[in-house]
Amino acid sequence: MAAYVAGMTVTLLLRLRDWLLDTFTYESGSQAAAAMADASRWGWLPALSGVSVGADLARSEHVDATAGSGGMSA
Repeated sequence: MAAYVAGMTVTLLLRLRDWLLDTFTYESGSQAAAAMADASRWGWLPALSGVSVGADLARSEHVDATAGSGGMSA
């Protein structure tokens, strides 16, 4: 039984290694450059939407704070 489990573990690790190599290695420099461009493009979208949400929240908090200050502007 132990030999069977050890064999399965080795097989699983080899399959995982092969999957990682297929996923993260490229046959040419142009494939690697295209993958980097995609990662850069899609990686910035969540950050930009977070900045937009933060700006909206700051704006609404500022409006609420100035409305509650008795009409005096700072």
